[in-house]
Amino acid sequence: MAPPTLTRPSTFHSRPAAPHLEPLTPASFAPFGTAICSPLPSSLNEVPASIPRPLHVPQQPAPVFANQNSALKTSPISQFTDAYPSKPGDAVAKPQMSMFSCFPRNISGVGVEKSTMSGKWTFNVSILERHPYTTQTFSPLGLSAEDKATVFLVIVAPSLSSSSAAAETSSGESVQIPGPPDLTQLKAFVARGNQAVTYGPGTWHAPMVVIGQRRVDFVVSQFANGVPEDDCQEVLLGENAIDVDLDVLGLDLEMAKPRL
Repeated sequence: MAPPTLTRPSTFHSRPAAPHLEPLTPASFAPFGTAICSPLPSSLNEVPASIPRPLHVPQQPAPVFANQNSALKTSPISQFTDAYPSKPGDAVAKPQMSMFSCFPRNISGVGVEKSTMSGKWTFNVSILERHPYTTQTFSPLGLSAEDKATVFLVIVAPSLSSSSAAAETSSGESVQIPGPPDLTQLKAFVARGNQAVTYGPGTWHAPMVVIGQRRVDFVVSQFANGVPEDDCQEVLLGENAIDVDLDVLGLDLEMAKPRL
C-alpha cells in the first residue's frame, strides 16, 4: 500500500525553501544522528608513538591502541539504540544487518531531472521515512574517498514533535501524521566513500540517494521487530516536495535516462 500523502500543514505558511547541499560533518549532522568519519588524518599510515588527538571532538571518543599495538580503536564510533516498546505481548526487536545496493539516481532517472528551461539538474525529495524506535546506520562498501565521480546524499528533517499533520491515503481517507517532518528545517548533506551515517531514532530522512557513475553497496544495521508500522513509517510529500540543486556537485550527470 502506498504511504499517505502529506497535505500542506498549517505550520507551512509558504512553500519550504530548497536546502543548499553542504558537506557531511559530525558537527553539522549532530541534530539528526551521527556522521561517522575516521578520527585520524588521512596521511597517518604508520603506527604513532602516542595516541593522536581525535579530529572530531567532542563527537568522537579518543582512540586507544589495539591488535598488538598495530591498530587504533575508536569505540563507540556511533551508538546503537533499541527503543522499541517492551510491554508483555509486544514483538521483540532484534538486531538486523542488511545490504542495500543503491544505483545512481541520475542514471536510473528516479527523482533526478534536468530542467528544460534552466538546464539545471535537481533531485526531487518526494518521500521521507523514519524508524521511530531504532538507529539505522548506512556504511558504504568499495567507494573510495578519492572517487570524485560518485557521492551519496543524506537528506534529513526533524519532527514537529508537538503537532500532527493531515495526510490522505491512496483510497482518499484522511489520516493524521503525529510528529510530521518539519520541511522548513530540511537539510541536505553530501557524503563520500570514507563516511558512514547513523540516523537517530525518529529522524525523517529520504531513502538513500546515490549520485554519479557507479552503484554503491551499503551495509545497513538497525533493530527491527517485524511490525511494519514500528519498523518504518513513510509519508509522501505531495505538493510539499522539495528540489535539491545538484549542479553544485560539479559531477557529470549526462548519463541520466528515463526509468524503464
